[in-house]
Amino acid sequence: MGSKEEAIQLYLLGVQNWGITKAVYDELNDIQRTMVHPKPGARDGSYALNEDVRSLFSVALSGGVFDIIHPGHIHTLQEARKQADVLVVVVATDETVTKAKGREPLHTQNERAELAGALKPVDLAIVGVSRWQDTLARVSPDVVVFGYDQKPLPLPPELKVVQLTTHHPNPNSKTGKVREAFGL
Repeated sequence: MGSKEEAIQLYLLGVQNWGITKAVYDELNDIQRTMVHPKPGARDGSYALNEDVRSLFSVALSGGVFDIIHPGHIHTLQEARKQADVLVVVVATDETVTKAKGREPLHTQNERAELAGALKPVDLAIVGVSRWQDTLARVSPDVVVFGYDQKPLPLPPELKVVQLTTHHPNPNSKTGKVREAFGL
């Protein structure tokens, strides 16, 4: 079996690409190939981590809009990162932002994922999909972390949920306050 670090890299690759493609599988070394198996039900011939390999590390999932990165985001992601070995951040789609916030985001969903992914606590940032259950299946987290001001989704009972209670001490570390200050 490969190392924990190799397992994490294969996991992140699989989440990013909705599975490890046959082309990527063909490029893996012999040890890495023993760490994956054909993805059940996949029509595209993709692969996923074996359960015993996936059990080598824990994954936390957190999400948000991430349109204007501020200290509150950093604080929340640092706290989320403490919950697991790997932190995957799901960025809301442009459609979701418009529907939930009543305004269009300043940056596209791909730009916001790039911004969130560049933050130190984040191992991978992806754009969500219209059904959050599909995103949950894609990431297969061990724990889902909600910020202090986020409403938790109805998640399966076997999934650990953490609702953060702390926030950045600066009251202006909220997107609404930043938008207001800049007249956005």
